[in-house]
Amino acid sequence: MGTHLGRLWASSALAATLTTAATAQCEIQHFEGYSNGLNGVVMFRQPSFSGTTSGFLAYTGACSSGPNCAQISLERNRTPSGSRALKVVWRFNGNPRAWLRLTTNNTLYYGNPTISFQRRLSLWLYVPSDTPDFYLTLGVRETQTKAACGANGGATGGIEWVGATQGSATSPPIGKRISQKDRWVQVVFDLPNEPVLPFAGDANAILDGRTGVLEHLAFTPVDPADTRPYTVYIDDIRVLPNESDPVDPPWIFGLHEPGGEFAAVAEGKRIWILFTEALGADPNNQTGRDYRPYTNSGHGVIVRLNYGYHPNGTLPPSAQYANFAQRVANFVRNSHGAHIWIIGNETNLPVEWPGGESGEPITVARYVQVFRMCRDAIRSIPGHEDDWVCAAPVGTYAPPFPQYGIPGFLDYWAQMLEAIGAEQDGIILHAYTHGSDPNNIFSETRMQPPYDQVYLHFRVYRNLLSRVSPSLRHLPAFITETNQGEPWTNTNNGWIKNAYREIHTWNQNPANQAIWGVCLYRWPQIDPYYIEGKWNTIQDWREAMRNDYRWRRDAVGDTDGDGCVDDADLLGVLFAFGQRGYTRYDLNWDGVIDDADLLQVLFAFGQGC
Repeated sequence: MGTHLGRLWASSALAATLTTAATAQCEIQHFEGYSNGLNGVVMFRQPSFSGTTSGFLAYTGACSSGPNCAQISLERNRTPSGSRALKVVWRFNGNPRAWLRLTTNNTLYYGNPTISFQRRLSLWLYVPSDTPDFYLTLGVRETQTKAACGANGGATGGIEWVGATQGSATSPPIGKRISQKDRWVQVVFDLPNEPVLPFAGDANAILDGRTGVLEHLAFTPVDPADTRPYTVYIDDIRVLPNESDPVDPPWIFGLHEPGGEFAAVAEGKRIWILFTEALGADPNNQTGRDYRPYTNSGHGVIVRLNYGYHPNGTLPPSAQYANFAQRVANFVRNSHGAHIWIIGNETNLPVEWPGGESGEPITVARYVQVFRMCRDAIRSIPGHEDDWVCAAPVGTYAPPFPQYGIPGFLDYWAQMLEAIGAEQDGIILHAYTHGSDPNNIFSETRMQPPYDQVYLHFRVYRNLLSRVSPSLRHLPAFITETNQGEPWTNTNNGWIKNAYREIHTWNQNPANQAIWGVCLYRWPQIDPYYIEGKWNTIQDWREAMRNDYRWRRDAVGDTDGDGCVDDADLLGVLFAFGQRGYTRYDLNWDGVIDDADLLQVLFAFGQGC
């Protein structure tokens, strides 16, 4: 609903069709949402897969008949509200040079996951008492990837060993000794500061580039002569944020455009704010915008970058894509306080095309072309190398426009995300109801054939997320537009409270893609869908914000993002005590680190550990 016209077009066109036819931190993997027993396809291959080390194994047959497994298991779990972990089982044959290369090479789900070489990687292990001690080393491949954290970063490039003090192509790596048993143990690899040894290809004992992929975990026996079976459970693999990384508000509340922040502040909350900018395509235009007044007040900023609005188009004609990408880069370079960007809006709708329906359609191929140009341009700017650049949301409920090569909204959406692939950083959605009945939020009603699998109301967000590739479901999702599908009725009828309760409930299941923010459309009195001045509607929103609905599933006292509230979190708050500003140590997000934050750590101490 980036424009009122866009919303009207989607609704009226779909209605006509039915009448005739009758979107820091990076949590890579916690192994939820997969079938129990699934073997060798979720992030890691089974132990015998790598020819480098299969000769050191006593058994290389089927997992069902012996120790050669990397399978989803219900026996252990570390993820809050979760039920699964990856169970890895193998047995060495007594060779004095034995080690196991547990590789991620082109796995069906989360193969070759991208990690940052400038941050720490954390994973949790549970080792039963009858498993011998071993050394753990991280094998990383230098792919020079542009993929998002956790996404497939490719399978070519040299491989370095991280955390090993000994090892070569002919001798096993000696990394971190794992000797604690019968409890979950966190293992952290501080990639910028760990020892590095070359393993394969053009490796040179230096981590080249900013990012690469987690190619394997190397398990080396402390005593190679001990040939008892090894069982290791793995869970909660994530890249931890740096101290200097942006910190966003912890709650899911938000608005389309600024102006209503006072209502959130009155309830002790800070919100996500969606800004929308018309940039044009002048490559010499160097203007930007300062969003720091909002981020310095604790709010999160998401910026949608448009060429213009109807009839000029959310994106320019394709002949101007290069100029537009340069203009985008200029704007980002000269803006401050933002790190999340959306390229265009509802590009499947004719009203958003340059020139409208009589202009140039924004086909999936055209959108993918301009998106890649803009993302590359943004991430080439110093200080913005890790910015999140997100694909445009689709115009929800829009029918196909076959005469222009535009499929229906779900197919356009899926084709666009699939074509962009690993080089996108968040998922952006629009979800609405058809009418102001608060029960529409939870409605299971579907549309009429041939759209009878599509939710008629708010739960259309589930249809959209179901079309996201499994390899992208760790990315943050945002609903940047939602309303009742008609002007707000200025009643406190619970519609808004229900909307946030629905998303909070969704987020409690760790198998679901987390939705970080829900922005009500819209605050200012620009079109009939405004909220400003509708005090009963605002009261509904305020009452929703009296709930502690957070997008993070970890305990509130976890300041460093590793999922465990421990001494490091306590010390972090103590060292920052008295400081002002919205930082990771400001746990109640009120702008000052004080007794309240310290108490949150103390009350949560030990959770997730």
